[in-house]
Amino acid sequence: MELTNIPPENNLPPKWKIWVPVAIAVLAIAGILVYHFWFRAGSQKPAAYGEDKLPAIKVVISNGCGYEQLASEFAEALKDKNIEVVSLADTPKPIYDKSVIVMRKGDREDLDRLIKMTGIQRWTSAENEYYSADFEIIVGRDYEQYIKK
Repeated sequence: MELTNIPPENNLPPKWKIWVPVAIAVLAIAGILVYHFWFRAGSQKPAAYGEDKLPAIKVVISNGCGYEQLASEFAEALKDKNIEVVSLADTPKPIYDKSVIVMRKGDREDLDRLIKMTGIQRWTSAENEYYSADFEIIVGRDYEQYIKK
């Protein structure tokens, strides 16, 4: 008798033909659930804090359009927000039609907070590690839409 002519024997009982694929499917689903709840759920960011729990954002407010006392008026309008006005200034040339936030030392998360609190959407980055605040708000001729009386 030759070994190559002998047909293979099926030693598995008929119930095993059903239970093996079912067991593999159950293990696969269990693996997916463990991955999702163990690894992915642990990597999600914690719930964000409310603005009242975050530190105040430090800003310099600059009058960019030359209207008298505009920087102090704008600072007064921000007094109920989580913004600390470090100083008031005037730009060298009063040429700003639109208000703009200048990121000096801050990060993008604080910039997003500042945009939300002030309503000023325009921003630029001019980093300066020696600047007295994280951001500068240059108030332009469109200031009325950002000062709510």
